[in-house]
Amino acid sequence: GETRRMASALHELGERLNAYIARERDFTRDASHELRTPLTVIRVAADLIAHDEGLSGRSRRSLGRIQGANAQMESLMDALLMLARDQGVALHTEDFGVREVVEHELERIRPLVEGKGLDLDWQVDAEPHIHAPPRVLGVMLGNVLSNAVRFTDTGRISVRLSADRVEVSDTGIGMDAAALARAIEPFYRANLEQPAGSGLGLSIVHRLGQRCRWPLQLDSTPGKGTRAPIVFGPGLHPT
Repeated sequence: GETRRMASALHELGERLNAYIARERDFTRDASHELRTPLTVIRVAADLIAHDEGLSGRSRRSLGRIQGANAQMESLMDALLMLARDQGVALHTEDFGVREVVEHELERIRPLVEGKGLDLDWQVDAEPHIHAPPRVLGVMLGNVLSNAVRFTDTGRISVRLSADRVEVSDTGIGMDAAALARAIEPFYRANLEQPAGSGLGLSIVHRLGQRCRWPLQLDSTPGKGTRAPIVFGPGLHPT
């Protein structure tokens, strides 16, 4: 009798956990869908304002910050929608050129880079074509780029495309070993004095990378910057 009651209690606990996970996934999906509409309105309106030749330099810099922040939020919404999908549902894959995805993300982040007076270096050593989920790569790269800009006040952001990876490096504040070990934890911020972000960027990149077998290999030195290569994993070899 006691064994039966324990088994029943464990079964009920499992059902409650499954229901909780389902509610959380549904909320994330629905909230992300709802937020995409106002973000699209902001992006379109900002793009129209950008064509106004009468804008002052100060207004144009402010507009650039709006466009950059909106791009970050759109990237975050895309990531949340992907993570809200059931693990058993395969992500959409196709053949695509990595360079096109990288250049698209560079254009999205450019207003933030220019707004902080940073240099943006873009180096192409190879032009791989892979069969994989292209939007996942865009979201991962967009979050890595946003993180690099957020924690870099002077110097440059460098992006290098090779046959088996795309690598982002910066000349920012960097991280010590303790911070690096916790960098992928949700909401973790090693330096509370830096501009606030969602605290989800690297955690999202790590989780998407695990799902697609694209490991994020962080390397960082305090005061010198961070290097973040996204390696195209097994089963998604360049073609």
